[in-house]
Amino acid sequence: MRFDLNLRDKVRSQFRDIAKEMQGWQVRSRLLDDEIDRARSQICLFGHTTIRDRLSVGGVDGSGDFPLLSYADSFVYLALAQATVYEANRITGLWEQGPAPEIVFESAWLPENSEEAPEVLDRFHERLAGMSLVDVVEASDYRMLKAKEIRKTLSVQTLLNNLVRPHASDTGNLAIQLRSTAELGAALRLIQSETCPDYLLMDTTFSLPLLSSTSSLFYEHVKRLCCVEALRQGKGFFALSKSHGLPGMDSLEELARDRRGLEGNQVAEHWYLRIPEVGREGWTLSLCEGRRLPPAGAVSYLVRFHRSTPVLRLDMDVNYWERFVKGGTDEETIARERRIFEDLDYACHDQRVYGYPYPIKAAHDRASLMQSERVAMRKQLIAEAVSAGMSPSLFRDPSLATGHR
Repeated sequence: MRFDLNLRDKVRSQFRDIAKEMQGWQVRSRLLDDEIDRARSQICLFGHTTIRDRLSVGGVDGSGDFPLLSYADSFVYLALAQATVYEANRITGLWEQGPAPEIVFESAWLPENSEEAPEVLDRFHERLAGMSLVDVVEASDYRMLKAKEIRKTLSVQTLLNNLVRPHASDTGNLAIQLRSTAELGAALRLIQSETCPDYLLMDTTFSLPLLSSTSSLFYEHVKRLCCVEALRQGKGFFALSKSHGLPGMDSLEELARDRRGLEGNQVAEHWYLRIPEVGREGWTLSLCEGRRLPPAGAVSYLVRFHRSTPVLRLDMDVNYWERFVKGGTDEETIARERRIFEDLDYACHDQRVYGYPYPIKAAHDRASLMQSERVAMRKQLIAEAVSAGMSPSLFRDPSLATGHR
């Protein structure tokens, strides 16, 4: 390893140039004068919430090994996801409800160049989602959103034919697809169960990457199916992202401080701002320029739960928002929004992750694979293969074989 790179003139010069570019971009990424007052008036405060009754909050997260092993020109992939459910308790705070939802754990061997490869991948996706591809596509409202976006209605069969199915060696794309499908499959199972919580949270967004294309990703259909099923149950299925992806956040922080009547550098906490939809709310947020925000079929918020955590982005299904959040007046809408964010704030008081809903953190911890577990599963798989008559020398850990681990 080189320890002198940071001392070289070329490196230091490049970093200075990058810093200047970043500073210039940040200066340009400010609120426009004519939107400052509107943005300030739209920032809403909510209370620090330490007591709640009859409230349940769930979280989902996932991981895997992409790939677990390679075998000749084929690969073995593994994906898993875990959901958790916690309820409010006046004495202990969040209290986990048991039994814990069953973990989603699936593995599959994907051949590289074979006519069977797409079918194998489809079966893998079906096991992760807990439903057939046909049932998911038919029940999801993704098809309607796509028809509105591309101004053309595609049949279920056309959508199935046009699903993006990466080659087995396309590990980056497969990692995203399989992990997302596992997480959403765990969420879907919990939503459809009798123990569905009031709110179910995932560390993601409601963005639909291929909505404007005739192709689609299977997990896009599952994501929208989760929204459909949660709406039917009257439950809140929300995506909470630690990266809002917007510049100029210091401008909004200043406006939030104004709302609280604070001065100096104290960070304003417990506030939210609903991002306006272009062309429908009489104003726009210039910081969102060039971004599809809110995503199609969603309502998006910027929210802060504590001074020690960054501003987060929360997406919720627009149909849920219209039925359960939007009121007859602006005041009624704000009151309902505040109730939601105060409920979520109640779930953000665990000292291990203060300012972030603990159920997601708990799901992440349980779904994360330790290196020792990865090694053990590789050895177990190879032992089973050897017992079946295969040569152990044919198996490779790609990252280990290339010196990347």
